[in-house]
Amino acid sequence: MKKERTIVSVIIMILVGIVGFFIGSTLDNSFGGAILFSMISGIGCIIYTLDNRGE
Repeated sequence: MKKERTIVSVIIMILVGIVGFFIGSTLDNSFGGAILFSMISGIGCIIYTLDNRGE
């Protein structure tokens, strides 16, 4: 179960990073948008994992 959560978290961060890249490119800062969105989703995944540790 822990492996699955890790894999899903990485996939979410990659997908959100791609979305952030395209959203950031509309604001002329594509790499910054990708980093920002990946970090936000990564922190969200960490908080979710810590909150549901007992399952």
